[in-house]
Amino acid sequence: MEARVTSQALKALTAVERFNFYVTNTLNRTPLTRRLLTRLLATLGTAWVEFGTSRTVLDHGFDNFAKIDPDRAVLLVANHRTFYDQFVISARLFRLYGPHHNVYFPVRANFFYDNPLGLLVNLPVAMGVMYPPFVRDRKRLRWNAFATDLLVELLQDPHNMVGFHPEGTRNRGPDPYELLPAKPGCGELIYRSRPNVLPVFLQGFPKNAFTLVKANLRRDSSPFVHMVMGEPLDFSEELQLPAGRKTYLLISRKVMQRIAELSQLEREIRQRYQ
Repeated sequence: MEARVTSQALKALTAVERFNFYVTNTLNRTPLTRRLLTRLLATLGTAWVEFGTSRTVLDHGFDNFAKIDPDRAVLLVANHRTFYDQFVISARLFRLYGPHHNVYFPVRANFFYDNPLGLLVNLPVAMGVMYPPFVRDRKRLRWNAFATDLLVELLQDPHNMVGFHPEGTRNRGPDPYELLPAKPGCGELIYRSRPNVLPVFLQGFPKNAFTLVKANLRRDSSPFVHMVMGEPLDFSEELQLPAGRKTYLLISRKVMQRIAELSQLEREIRQRYQ
């Protein structure tokens, strides 16, 4: 079933948000432009990310990506430390597996959609993949209901991959191993769309991307970010439960539990490189 944006949902957006959404929605919902943008992201976009991370960021367990069911979409779930966590993960996957899926990273509407300059970042830098937007204002939650329906639809297409953060927001705490509580949104996506679910833990990156690039260009640079991917998760038991917030939260907590386990594996890996 196609998720159609209603006039009521659009009224929840500002004029700038509506315009930015119209542009990204048109590009992402048009097969020709979506394939083109995926190719650009998998080549040009990946080249730029690898230029800044190839020496300092190591991937572990990324061979688990080959274990997915090709007849189902992919939900890439990771803890959230920095704005470009998912971009680095997906760039590494593109380097290893080629342009395997169309990629979508839902974002908060702040700046990328409520600012006219947002498109200047989203399109030439991210190839429009920061889509769809979610709003923070609780008075406009009818828009988020539509955005969730849109993600469910995207995750019912086996050609798509969505990067999602079960914590629901960026973890700004000093300890990257102290994860935030799971939010039910991730569980709802899994319950309603039944995708492959791949968990990833990473410590996060420097807030200033130029710091990462500078370190990566040094000849004596060594890895200081380790991205650890687990095997696809099984939710066969949880998917037999009735739909609802309680079930969605149960699923999300299972996701976060696995990410927490991967964080301990990352600790062990990090010690080997010290």
